[in-house]
Amino acid sequence: MTHPETENINRSHLKILLVDDDEFLLDLMRESLLGLGVGSVDIARNGLEGLGFYKRTQDKPNVVICDLCMPQLGGMEFLSHLAREGCKADVLIISGHNHVPPKNTHWNLAYYNGPVLNLAEKLARIQGLNVKATFEKPITHEKLMDMMQLLEHKNAPAQQQDKA
Repeated sequence: MTHPETENINRSHLKILLVDDDEFLLDLMRESLLGLGVGSVDIARNGLEGLGFYKRTQDKPNVVICDLCMPQLGGMEFLSHLAREGCKADVLIISGHNHVPPKNTHWNLAYYNGPVLNLAEKLARIQGLNVKATFEKPITHEKLMDMMQLLEHKNAPAQQQDKA
């Protein structure tokens, strides 16, 4: 994707829930997203934490960024729970195991032989979630900008969209 000038884009309305078990990635993405002007970024280290946060919070996130392979409650199960909760947020799915299944056999994805991100996207859509896109790790600045571009139009406040 190409990225137009981003300095004047207001992203303060974006409330992101970022769910991943990689501490370094969580910190890096949180700081990068806040640096891009996102209003808030809440983090969860696995699907259980993410689901707990989603259920507890009054002001629901309008964007969920979720990894697939996590301990305790993996991404696909987390997304299924979000669908049952009636989640209306835009969803971005990320994984470092798109073409190579994880070696840990505790994850159901270890037994799947195919593009995992495509499977996760289809399953999430079937359950009624608004999946905007999937991204393979590593998550680069370019990929973050692609994410922002996908989210800007739908989540922008009406007064922002009508700007001349």
